[in-house]
Amino acid sequence: MRAPLRVGILVAVLMGSGCTPAPDKPALDVLHRAEEVLVRDCMARQGFTYEPRPRTPAPDVERFPYVVDDLEWARANGYGRAERRQLEQEASSTASYYGGLPKEQQKAWLAAYHGDRASGLKADLPFGGTVGHSDQGCAARAWQDLYGDMREWFRVSRITDALGQMRVGQTSRDERYVAARKRWQECMSAEGFAAGAPLSFRIQQLEYEGADAEARDRAAAMSEARCAARSELSTVARQLDAANASALEKKYRAEYDTAERLRQAALPRARDVLTRSSDHLVSQ
Repeated sequence: MRAPLRVGILVAVLMGSGCTPAPDKPALDVLHRAEEVLVRDCMARQGFTYEPRPRTPAPDVERFPYVVDDLEWARANGYGRAERRQLEQEASSTASYYGGLPKEQQKAWLAAYHGDRASGLKADLPFGGTVGHSDQGCAARAWQDLYGDMREWFRVSRITDALGQMRVGQTSRDERYVAARKRWQECMSAEGFAAGAPLSFRIQQLEYEGADAEARDRAAAMSEARCAARSELSTVARQLDAANASALEKKYRAEYDTAERLRQAALPRARDVLTRSSDHLVSQ
């Protein structure tokens, strides 16, 4: 099973955070919640359980795709371990349900969610290759209900997500970023931490699960933030990211504009879905 059972946290968040021009987070949250409610209700009509998932189980990566550079946030949250844990638990409920189904029911669940054929929707990605998805099933039906044109939404959303991934890669490979990252590593060493790239260091820290994990997170994240300023890694990353975003926006203006147009048109429908869902829950 794809997204509902296995969440590629880092890649998914980096791709999802790469839309340019960037839609505001509250709007993204509303659209995501509405889509999940539509999928839940569609699956229920077919006799299956589906629990809405959080938009991202790693919000710290969305906030800091290159390096943690907010000292006060780091002091209060470390690497966001508590928030991650809560969101990952929310994301796992459908996986637990699916895993408990007999094999034939699992197949039926997948067909209900994805559709019974992997065709109908496709997007040619900017760095090569094509991704496809069934135009049947509850996921596609939710896109149609929300955005009014599932084919166009699938196409432009996959392209702009891929462009976000491309932008992060361009920034991270730039020689100016690499030089600043080396200075950051030297600063982290002076602070007592052996660190490679900031994101891999973060993952390494989060793998530790001792009783003092959150205190260790805060100490490491605060050092990361101090070193992000001293090394100018934060400034360099922001400047390069903005330049790469602008170039991609210019080259793929039609795709970005279409994605934003579809989002804006979908927002009233999304709010209505959430209002009706709330009314239903209150009445139970």
